[in-house]
Amino acid sequence: MILDTQIHLWEAERPDRPWRPDRRPSLPTPFGPQEFLPLMDESGVDRAIIVPPGIMGTDNRFALECAAAYPDRFAVMGLIDVLAEEIEEQVVRWRQQPGMLGIRTHLHPAERARWPHERAADRFWAACERTQTPVAVFLAGDIAVAAAVLERFPHLKLVIDHLGLPPIDVSAEHPDLPGLLALARYPNVAVKLSTLPSRSRLGYPFPDVHALVMRVVATFGAERCFFGTDHTQQRARGRATYRQEVDLFRQALPFANERERQLVLGEAAAAYLGWPAGVPSTTLATAA
Repeated sequence: MILDTQIHLWEAERPDRPWRPDRRPSLPTPFGPQEFLPLMDESGVDRAIIVPPGIMGTDNRFALECAAAYPDRFAVMGLIDVLAEEIEEQVVRWRQQPGMLGIRTHLHPAERARWPHERAADRFWAACERTQTPVAVFLAGDIAVAAAVLERFPHLKLVIDHLGLPPIDVSAEHPDLPGLLALARYPNVAVKLSTLPSRSRLGYPFPDVHALVMRVVATFGAERCFFGTDHTQQRARGRATYRQEVDLFRQALPFANERERQLVLGEAAAAYLGWPAGVPSTTLATAA
């Protein structure tokens, strides 16, 4: 089973579903299941997790509609306002939404600038830890923020997106690899191995990112490392075809053995996020 843990799908802006005015999509036209499913089929990808792009604000309706239409192919890690007044209640009900596996949020400086103080989201973290709701975080290179959260909430199910690297157009180097690797001491922390072609200075098979990936896998273990593409970001930059992003993991990376490769390609994420093989994502809500 191959599970892509990071894709963006979006529809055109609508009066009843306005975009965030400070955000723009990575591609000039909408990108939905009709555009993505053929890429998945051609590349042999069984499933994908929709992470609504930042333009959506906290509106997950389109992503959940995609999962409802294709429950064997799509599930959702949805956006949330971590400072919402009723955040504890939202978290408790979160996975009752058919197709919803967990939460995705942003911890980069631009988002944290609106927080009244650094611990303003503690009610959110406490609720996620208590309910064991998986949270994927975009850190934009600021590993210390996740480290501070985990010191207070060490049992969080936290997924570090894009290996904790800075935004794609800022740097191809990892500013705090020791800090990322130190998070492996928390048994519920996992790493999303995504955006790799855009970190490479070379073409496919992107050999200059192999050592970084394999060091992360060796430290966290294949059970806590998840294949992901963030394909529309690579597509916007002309860095890789979807097939090349998949083949980087399926063929090029020097995994220790085939079992390790299969775990990273999808089995580990399916277990961590509670989406077993052969189970439609929309049937998980009752169990959650």
